[in-house]
Amino acid sequence: MSVTTRENYHHGELRSALIAASDEIIRESGVEGFSLREAARRAGVSPGAPKHHFGSIVGLLTEVAIAAYGQLARYLSDALVEDQTAEQKLQSLGTAYVRYALDNSGHFRLICRKDLVNRHHPDFEPAVYSAMAGFVLAAAEYYGSTFPPETDQAVHPGIVAAVSTIHGIAHMAIEDKFSFVLRSDEPEAELLGTLLPSMLNFHWPVRDLR
Repeated sequence: MSVTTRENYHHGELRSALIAASDEIIRESGVEGFSLREAARRAGVSPGAPKHHFGSIVGLLTEVAIAAYGQLARYLSDALVEDQTAEQKLQSLGTAYVRYALDNSGHFRLICRKDLVNRHHPDFEPAVYSAMAGFVLAAAEYYGSTFPPETDQAVHPGIVAAVSTIHGIAHMAIEDKFSFVLRSDEPEAELLGTLLPSMLNFHWPVRDLR
């Protein structure tokens, strides 16, 4: 990334440059490799600029996490095709969710870090909802429920189980926890193309959760 002096930036451009620099670091080195100083260096601004504009490392990384949910939303929306059943939607969306985690492991780990992300940021919950709405609605359809539920009803446990299942699988995938059963020379392709569909077929038929 080329270095730009702070004087060249307008306020909004400086914020965007710091978010872009942080996004790049997370993509290359994960959360473990991130620092405000490195983000400032890549953006070509003073070391104090990130804290001045975002308040803290949490403020800056929250913006990166919000953008990451936007990318996750695109992965999931691109996975759907016309005339799918609810079960087929869950298969497609579940596979896309795991694919996102594998393609963007640093960002996936970031959105799971409650210590590094301000979940009370006004844009955070809408970003999460936008990303996950399709999956949650497909699960609700599959389990014969509605989302959001009626005022006097709880969320159907099948919906919670579906989200928890695919999130857990994604987390295991980026930690290479399936290596003991993947035997091909292309373990990621085997996971997404063979193992994951079989796992989801095993899970989704459980319709009678109450």
